Amino acid sequence: MTDGVGWGSVVPGILGLAILWVLPGYAVLRGLGARGLLALGAGPAVTTGLAGVLAIAYALVGVPWSLLTFGLGALLAVVVGALIGAVLGTTRHPSGVTVAGERALRHTERGWLSLTWLLGGGVLAAAMMTGMGRADQPPQAWDAVFHLNALWFVRETGDASSLGGLAPMYAGNAEPFYPAVWHSLVAIAPGFSGVTEAANASSLVLGSVIWIAGLVALARVVWPARALPTILVPVLAATYVTFPAIAVSMLAVWPFALSTACVPGTIALLIAAVRGVLSWRMHLALGIGLAWAVAGVVLAHASGLFSLALLALPLLTVLLARQLRRQFRLGRRASAVGAGVLWVVLVAGATAFLLTFPPVLAIMDYRRGGQDSYLPGMGSLAIDHPLIYVYKITSVNLVTTLLVWLGVVLAIRWRHARWLVVSLLAAVVLTLLAAGPPDQPLRVLAGFWYTQASRINQLLLIPAILLAAGAGGWLVGRLSRSLRLRVEWVAAGLVVALVVLTSGLRWTSQVQVMASTYTTSPIAWGTILEPEEIAMIDRAAQTLPEDAVVLGEPVAGSPYLLHRAGIDVVFPQLSPIPGSPARDVVLDRFDGWASDPEVCEAVRELGVTHVYADSLTFEDPANAKWEETSPGLRNLDPDGGHGSGADLLGRAGTEATEEAEEIEASEASEAAWTLLDEGGHASLWEFTGCA
Repeated sequence: MTDGVGWGSVVPGILGLAILWVLPGYAVLRGLGARGLLALGAGPAVTTGLAGVLAIAYALVGVPWSLLTFGLGALLAVVVGALIGAVLGTTRHPSGVTVAGERALRHTERGWLSLTWLLGGGVLAAAMMTGMGRADQPPQAWDAVFHLNALWFVRETGDASSLGGLAPMYAGNAEPFYPAVWHSLVAIAPGFSGVTEAANASSLVLGSVIWIAGLVALARVVWPARALPTILVPVLAATYVTFPAIAVSMLAVWPFALSTACVPGTIALLIAAVRGVLSWRMHLALGIGLAWAVAGVVLAHASGLFSLALLALPLLTVLLARQLRRQFRLGRRASAVGAGVLWVVLVAGATAFLLTFPPVLAIMDYRRGGQDSYLPGMGSLAIDHPLIYVYKITSVNLVTTLLVWLGVVLAIRWRHARWLVVSLLAAVVLTLLAAGPPDQPLRVLAGFWYTQASRINQLLLIPAILLAAGAGGWLVGRLSRSLRLRVEWVAAGLVVALVVLTSGLRWTSQVQVMASTYTTSPIAWGTILEPEEIAMIDRAAQTLPEDAVVLGEPVAGSPYLLHRAGIDVVFPQLSPIPGSPARDVVLDRFDGWASDPEVCEAVRELGVTHVYADSLTFEDPANAKWEETSPGLRNLDPDGGHGSGADLLGRAGTEATEEAEEIEASEASEAAWTLLDEGGHASLWEFTGCA
């Protein structure tokens, strides 16, 4: 087995991916008039929106998706944004004042922010890399298999449209909409030779760059006159395992993780765009940028629309109420009342539409189990322990939780931050509904996120981190005055306390969660690949012919042949593929190919030339992943385990004759199999039984 690809060799690719995700959106917002941390934090969401729209447009007109075509489209968007900013006169603003109306950070404050970002983001990245092992280590989670092969198809076909671009994953029976924006940007990232290392690198960028940048921007607009909350945000974000570690390992939901990571920056842009201290020109300019950011959140994953609604509706309602009250006092009573009524009608109408929209209903109808009591979920939220209870408690986050509770108390006093409390409570309630008893009628409200508590819990972190940052800034101020110490020293002491009291920013838990689907043996949710098996898959590009089509039980590892070796497979994902009767036949009955003509008809229709076999069982120490939908491919034994005809010498009578006939048929069956390679419990065979 080779040593694989080390992290040092992909550092240029990681930096390139970070620049690719941040720079286009940042440039668009700067052209429109946004500044500093606001443009930096909302930039990735805008880039995501640009990529999603461009990929759909290119597919419609037949332009292939590539780094060059995306770059040209993004450049056009930057130029248009700059022209709009120039026409509206929003490009330049008074020195030292950002578009959100807050004081710009001083040089020393920027230095402290750089240090805390380096600490928090660095720990997140280092823990993820440690848990993954090496850059090209394959994740072994259900969704990971799908997304890695989808990423490979985007590279190969040049089609990254969310409207059918991933059709090859469904044997040409494309879903009407499947979010492909994450795939589109990772597929064109320079500096990666393989799909796996590009996907793994995206986890680092999502957590250490996009997520933290958005939270920092949100802290700037929530606490506009105070620098300390912003400076503390990166460290506080690193104390949580819920995001990004859970999202990019246990769940492996990279598109959802991208949507979630873009939410804080989008809300920050929303606050900046609707504040009443700006001119109408700046409202319009930032509104255009906000539209791109919202498009990014929603196109990254459709549930992003509900994530924004959950966290931003309280904010929008408060801001609108303030504006309407101001208008009412100025004598514009009719327009103020009319606008208020219109807002209520719009919210109610949008809710009614979504609750009857078939795609949304399909998501909400997803059935998922839960706990008999809400108490385990409440305990997990208090210490930030994964809501999936296969993980041992190796560290807790109680100190940050205490800061959140203090922040709630303070936010009730600070009127402008009360919406954070409402958003936090809403996220807590929905998380507990998803994690609690399945027969709870209100549990349907969690259906917008597939009724999965570990997804909704990620949204809870946004208001929680902001409240903890506000409380931390207040606490530092009080202590510095009481102890008569410099604010910088007290703030540094708080950071050290956070690191110590969270066991090194939750290092052991961060690594444990990441390793559970990458390097731990057995894999937390069932082992798909053994180390020797990975090496066999990587050799397949030389072992198998270019026109090979491999059939194998999906959960046994055969889908990895596609994105790691470029070998065509019958099942590019672990789920059965609707609308393909031939695939249903081989899933259910392939082991009876010698006596079932329909099986061979299906094999010929699918063009199968080779078979991927795996004898690893659920009872083995490595704990094989198990799936009930593929009994015909489970634990295939191509060599049959039979003895030779010579073993019957000396036997006489009818019994010997019948047994000899059985062995003759068995040997004929065995002739259909030729062993090509093996690794661990897995093996690759040439199959000619249905030729």
